[in-house]
Amino acid sequence: MKRMVSIAAASVATLMLMSGCSLKSGDSEMGAHVQEDATICKTAIYIGHRSSESVIEAIKKAGHEEGWRMTEFKSNAIMAEKIIDGVMRSTTIIVAKEHIMCSKDNLPQSELEVLRTAIVKELQHDKTKH
Repeated sequence: MKRMVSIAAASVATLMLMSGCSLKSGDSEMGAHVQEDATICKTAIYIGHRSSESVIEAIKKAGHEEGWRMTEFKSNAIMAEKIIDGVMRSTTIIVAKEHIMCSKDNLPQSELEVLRTAIVKELQHDKTKH
C-alpha cells in the first residue's frame, strides 16, 4: 500500500511538472506570437457587413489617390507599393470578415495613417452612394 501511495505521489508530481513546463513553453510561444502581431498595423478599419468587392474597389481607389500602386493578388488582399525616401515600400491590405488590416512591413506609421485615412474617406463616400 505504501508503495502504491509513493507511485501515485510521483505520478502526480510528474504530471504537475509537465503541466508547468508546457505552460511555460506556451508562454514563450505566446511571446513570439505577440512579436509577430507587432507587424500588423494597429489601424485596422471596421467595415461591418459590406461586400468584399466594394471594399476592394474603395481600397484601390483610395490607394491610387495617395500615390500607391495597388495590385489585387487574392480575392481578399491587395499589395500596396510606394516609393518612400527612394526605396520601394509595400504593405499587404487584407479584407477580413468585418475589418481591413494591413501589415506594417517596415513602413513609417505616418504613411500607413495617411493611407488609412484615405481608405476610410473612400469607404464613407462609397457608403453614401448606396
